[in-house]
Amino acid sequence: MKNIFKKGTLALCLAVGLNSCNDFFDAIPGQQYDLEDTFTNRAKTEQFLNNVYNYVPDETLERSARNTMSGIWTTGSLECKLSWDGNNGSEWASGATYAGSSWINFWYIEYYKGISRASTFIMNVDRCLEASAAQRKQWKAQARALRAFYYFMIFRSYGPFVILGEEPIPLDISTSELLKERNSVDECVDFMVKEFDDAANDLPDRYDGSNLGRIDRAACKAFKAKMLLYAASPLFNCNADYAGIVNPESGKQLFPQDKSQERAKWEAARSAYKDFFDEFGNTFSLYTEKSNGKTDFYESYRKVTSGVFYGADNKEQIFIRLADHDMRAYETTPYHKGFDDNNGALRGGLGFGVPQEMVDLYFMKDGRRIVDDENYKEYTGVPSSDYLGWSTDYNDVVVSDRTYFKANSDKTLKQWADREPRFYTNITFNGSTWLKTDTPRGKVTTELTFNGNSGYANANWDTPYTGYGMRKMAPKEGRSGANRHCATLLRLADMYLGYAETLSACEQRDEAIRYVNKVRARAGIPGYKDLATKAAPYGKNIIGNQELQREAIYRERIIEMLGEGNYYFDMHRWMRAGWSQDETTGKWIKDNEDKLLIRYGMDIDKASVKTYNSAKNTGIEFYDKIGEGSFYNRIVVDRYPWSKAMLLYPVPYNEMQKSELTVQNPLWN
Repeated sequence: MKNIFKKGTLALCLAVGLNSCNDFFDAIPGQQYDLEDTFTNRAKTEQFLNNVYNYVPDETLERSARNTMSGIWTTGSLECKLSWDGNNGSEWASGATYAGSSWINFWYIEYYKGISRASTFIMNVDRCLEASAAQRKQWKAQARALRAFYYFMIFRSYGPFVILGEEPIPLDISTSELLKERNSVDECVDFMVKEFDDAANDLPDRYDGSNLGRIDRAACKAFKAKMLLYAASPLFNCNADYAGIVNPESGKQLFPQDKSQERAKWEAARSAYKDFFDEFGNTFSLYTEKSNGKTDFYESYRKVTSGVFYGADNKEQIFIRLADHDMRAYETTPYHKGFDDNNGALRGGLGFGVPQEMVDLYFMKDGRRIVDDENYKEYTGVPSSDYLGWSTDYNDVVVSDRTYFKANSDKTLKQWADREPRFYTNITFNGSTWLKTDTPRGKVTTELTFNGNSGYANANWDTPYTGYGMRKMAPKEGRSGANRHCATLLRLADMYLGYAETLSACEQRDEAIRYVNKVRARAGIPGYKDLATKAAPYGKNIIGNQELQREAIYRERIIEMLGEGNYYFDMHRWMRAGWSQDETTGKWIKDNEDKLLIRYGMDIDKASVKTYNSAKNTGIEFYDKIGEGSFYNRIVVDRYPWSKAMLLYPVPYNEMQKSELTVQNPLWN
């Protein structure tokens, strides 16, 4: 991790204020317009508002972060490892990022552009007399809500920001007037609360149909709650490590330290979630689908997270961005050498590698952790035949012809059987049956071993670096049918688990577990109250235990929201991004801060495994096993240099150079 030695401050995006309109006008082919001409024309006014929406991120395009405001959130953490180099997530995870890195500046500047354009729209929309007063009021509220949302995007990555105020930066402003201090966390939070509240008052409950993707009252209420959850979390709430972060001129402390108000922030978040559910509890529902007259837990979760199911029929989605699916389809579809038929439907470049730690978090089908299962055998080194193979096709219990993996002797680990439905939806493992089954060759097995059809020898870097691929959002119909999809920025399961977190913090533990159990029920696994009635080895009874409940909520959130842009920020706001988890106890161990974090996975790039002659204690390497079985040797696939500075992005160096009024984020100086 590089240190930044130069001191400076926030730039307030001078270029944003002076050039935001020019960017918009340039987007109108062959013509130039001034503000008056634009906002006296209804079509151009709507176009300007649509331009404000352009800054809503599509967080499904991780490898092309910045193209559509997507971020590093999956591969910039221990959630996934991206096989291909040359991406921002890999740079962050390697510790090569510093305040002068160009991409650090990108989200900061781009979101301030969105904020400036929203302000320009708010100040000028009432010139559009071609639209009714009621319509202008709704448009203005959309822009205000988007402005609050963009501030939240800055807040979650960089921490407290500069509030620009109601009006956009005028063209004739002096340089001295641009020099402002960062506002405190509390000031930022109060501002965002008011923005979301004011916008919500003038918006319809829901947008749908031709207005799908527009921000509405429900989304305002939901994002307000989620923002307050962040503000209540340890990163922002009485974080003693940040007590010394003050503005150099005024001496204003940026991070709150009043312990008497710590609980009040959790209460504020809990109240915001309650308000959402009081108003919209009957509007939204966790999506479920029936097959053969029974709830199809696998398909329910797969479909709602697929990205191709949106609109009026999907009552779980709260806010989405519509986008194209081709790149995501490629990144989640395995290579499948020899299966090039169907116009490339089966041929991809599966580059999202899920580490072993994430795989092991998934529950068994009876709701227990894998380590609580008496049949679970943990191995070291290359597993013997006792750990491998399955005598029959392993099929779904509801849809009998849905095969998770076929009968085999050595293609699968026994620990991949009897897992919960989300495991099979989210994870591609060696020997797993691919999603598209209506192929000329019927069901296709994905082979991730060295010489397998999607392994390193055939696919090179188009194979998951960890030996496990992220299947979530992979197109069931195959790549040839993938185009229009959505990035889901907020859905009901996220709200349930956020509410549970605030309820637990406010000691409403039974109610907290009730909301966790809603998510588990849709996943097809027993709730914690059901498990509590069963005898050992079903695990500890967590009912009424705040610490155990908190850990259960965290685990449920990690599993449910895999690959949806939450894990990175959750681990940071919990201040656990540098921690490791003891799988046996479930406890997070604060032993890796400012050290190396380690990802584990399978041995993908060797057809044999190296061991040591321990009998002679010579330390001389030799090959003791040749063949595909060595793939299952669990090895270190990545070392992640972690520093506590990484809890927040640094304020970009270019911005810091423009003023002396703003302090840098902790540990980046």
